[in-house]
Amino acid sequence: MKLSIGIIGLPNVGKSTLFQALTKKQVNIANYPFTTIDPNVGVVAAKDERLEQVAKVMKSKEIFPAVFEFIDIAGLAKDAHKGAGLGNQFLACLRECDAIIHLVRIFKDESVIYYDKEHNPIDEFEIILAELKLKDEESKEKINLLSKKPQLVILNGPAEEVSKDLVAEIEASSHPYLVINLKDELADKDLRAIFENFHQFLDLITFYTANENEARSWFIKKRTKAPQVAGIVHTDFEKNFIKAEVINWEKLIEAGDWHKARQKGLIRVEGKDYLVQDGDVILIKHS
Repeated sequence: MKLSIGIIGLPNVGKSTLFQALTKKQVNIANYPFTTIDPNVGVVAAKDERLEQVAKVMKSKEIFPAVFEFIDIAGLAKDAHKGAGLGNQFLACLRECDAIIHLVRIFKDESVIYYDKEHNPIDEFEIILAELKLKDEESKEKINLLSKKPQLVILNGPAEEVSKDLVAEIEASSHPYLVINLKDELADKDLRAIFENFHQFLDLITFYTANENEARSWFIKKRTKAPQVAGIVHTDFEKNFIKAEVINWEKLIEAGDWHKARQKGLIRVEGKDYLVQDGDVILIKHS
């Protein structure tokens, strides 16, 4: 399962810099609005030590981790919902995203052009929220609303520039936030914090499939039943689902391999009502 995350914000807040730091992919970064016209897309593999251990005991030839897809969406502007600054095109890119990173500039640097004459992080934060809501209001569809998508706010700049009023405004919106100074190299702790936030508010867990050819990790929502999980592995597996053989990844490692785990009676047989758990290693049986 691929999770798609759109990076949004006003022009010149650091979206392309964040995208590049996350994906290590070179993109066009310049000191003027609307540098990005077509969205840049980058895929980042989820680091997972459990998958590596599962692959080792299963003697898998290849490893395929679950991935996050990041989409660098061009700078939005006030009245984007009416098409200002190609806003309709940019907002449309968000429709298919599972979640949003909302980047807000808090750093002060006169050499980097402000969106408006006066830099005000609270106003800039509110402009983006308002544009998402206004776009939803004019939409005929009342599902997949932009303003209801899970949103992580990242404040770009040094921690000492974060005002109490800005924090109060973000907390009132019920969105989690992180402070990351993108002038510095993105630290491992920042990456972990970003991914942990998405796991938490997207309600995600990870399961595994493995054999001698390949080992894979997969993201799913908590409380997903075995047949739906089978459908994620392969679309035909859901309708032809018979049962699932399941073992927790730690028990598999302790046993040494799948055959030994079966001999020890550690592999369970689960049916259509089984709710897949985080860390399950699953073998799907289908007709």
